[in-house]
Amino acid sequence: MFFDMNTFTTNASIKSYDVCICGAGPAGITIARMLAKAGKTVALLEGGSLEYTEASQNLYHGKSVGLVNWDAVSNCRLRYFGGTSNHWGGRCSFLDNIDFEQRDYFGMPGWPAGSRDEIFKHLDTACSILDLPKNAFRGPSNVKFKGTNFRLSEKEFSPPTRFKSKYLEELQRSDKIDLFINANITNIKLHDNLGSVSIFEVQNYNGGKFPFTAKKFVLASGAIENARLLLNSDKQMKRGVGNQYDMVGRCFMEHFNVELGRFVVEDHKIWEEGVVQLNPTESLMKSRHIGNAVLDFNANMHKESYGRLRKLKDSARDLVCKSEKLTDLSRKLVDFDCNGDGVITSLIEQTPNLESRITLDSEKDMFGMRRVILNWKPNSADNLTIRTLGREVAKELARAGIARVQLADFILDESIKIRDYGHHCHQMGTTRMSVDHKVGVVDI
Repeated sequence: MFFDMNTFTTNASIKSYDVCICGAGPAGITIARMLAKAGKTVALLEGGSLEYTEASQNLYHGKSVGLVNWDAVSNCRLRYFGGTSNHWGGRCSFLDNIDFEQRDYFGMPGWPAGSRDEIFKHLDTACSILDLPKNAFRGPSNVKFKGTNFRLSEKEFSPPTRFKSKYLEELQRSDKIDLFINANITNIKLHDNLGSVSIFEVQNYNGGKFPFTAKKFVLASGAIENARLLLNSDKQMKRGVGNQYDMVGRCFMEHFNVELGRFVVEDHKIWEEGVVQLNPTESLMKSRHIGNAVLDFNANMHKESYGRLRKLKDSARDLVCKSEKLTDLSRKLVDFDCNGDGVITSLIEQTPNLESRITLDSEKDMFGMRRVILNWKPNSADNLTIRTLGREVAKELARAGIARVQLADFILDESIKIRDYGHHCHQMGTTRMSVDHKVGVVDI
């Protein structure tokens, strides 16, 4: 069933549910569908509408400090039905065994979510949800890479699946799921013993307030908004729900996108299928105490110019590209690519960092909810990962005769600060899973 909370009067009656879910993005929609198949009644609450609106998106505004080369609070997130699947690029890849291990060198307990094999029992279901083929995640078919410290990435691209387009009609027809739009959760009310949730307090955009009751409650609004809601719900617990040990909002993480340098192709065969992506091996990560990553090598194999001066531009580029000194000098004035070269970009795991965190500002939104301040910070372990990956991949490609790498100055010289920690809009952390409640927010 489908309901627009903006049409509800203040005295409207709301039935009780087995489960009430905050957030109708990929996670919330998937949980609702699975619960409905198990026979549970579900209230799925979306704070936005079926389409993008300024009123809803404005509720995501806040402040970014720390690494401020992008506004992670206001950008990347979409506050309407389907969530960030509405602009997702579609890249999917495997988790490695090491992702499930306790890596003590990161300084905090790891992910207590069982083994990789346990998670992969659900692979076929996940592929179906995201419209991935059954033979997904195979490496490049015609490329052999014999490296000791790196391996070819196994990846697959969803069409990408837009959860609104794929699942809205199913949710509207369901007799187990009630989808509510324009339903903004403004407070989490606990039972008197403070041991569990009793009510989600919800408001529409017309001033109406409504209590939602259920046996179980789920927060599925993303790393930033989950933490914001828990911290704002401080009427019964001074620090906010689940924040007895000041862990809510801590360990905000992204995937760093740092340009490690440039490269020039030597063995052209490996680039026949386009972009080459490499992962560090588990032995390299363990021996050097670094995080996981995907390194992207996108070679310009057939660079062409356009326009009336095309031939002149091509001749000038060929002349400059024959000389390493001329190329370096020219790139100080304008960036351009030579045939067979490219930039090394990355998707790098960030380590859990207590100082990289979400806190609340004094400024409030239209519902009286304090807005967020995001202080995104790397630490020395992150910098070790970035520099080690750059140095080791340069050695590996040279040994294999695949490419020659010119590393960025900050990779080779640790006295130079790493520049431009880019992002991928992969926001994580803030409600860490842990068996030790002193260093986490949720258990297993």
